Amino acid sequence: MKRLIASIAVLLTFSVYLLSCEKDDICSEDTPTTPGLVVEFYDKETQTETKSVSNFKYYVLGTNEILPANSSGSVTKITLPLRTDQDEVTWALQYNTTSNGIKVSNTDYLTIKYTRQTTYVSRACGYKTTFTLIPASNGNPNPSVTDADTRLFIEGNPEVVTPYIENENEVHVKIYF
Repeated sequence: MKRLIASIAVLLTFSVYLLSCEKDDICSEDTPTTPGLVVEFYDKETQTETKSVSNFKYYVLGTNEILPANSSGSVTKITLPLRTDQDEVTWALQYNTTSNGIKVSNTDYLTIKYTRQTTYVSRACGYKTTFTLIPASNGNPNPSVTDADTRLFIEGNPEVVTPYIENENEVHVKIYF
């Protein structure tokens, strides 16, 4: 009888232990995270056709981390991460071409101003930040393009397709060159 009572007590203790465990805190890959700004390149002549940019690199101004677009260096679309600790970021977009046998590097600076909204996702995933582009006002475009000289490869101001940056499934900004 003592053995039966001891066995039941051990079984109950083990059962309570198993029932008190929580599921693993693993953030699923399907869980939305902080999105980046999706930029797509278009031909300046026929503004409805995407255009491939070759020999292209981009980096945040003031950093040494240059991001190659991909292994071939040719893209029609890029995703630019936005800063979650500031309301503005400037990306350097470097376009390298060859003119009369001479390699020419042209860097344009894309400054993006936005507001941030941080929301709690879960204990495993933490927080995510979504962004809203600040509308252009008083002749000040957003995003804006500048260059150290007057050789902009980007034509005019970028076109905002959607100011709400909640995912990376849609294009947010169009650039013509």
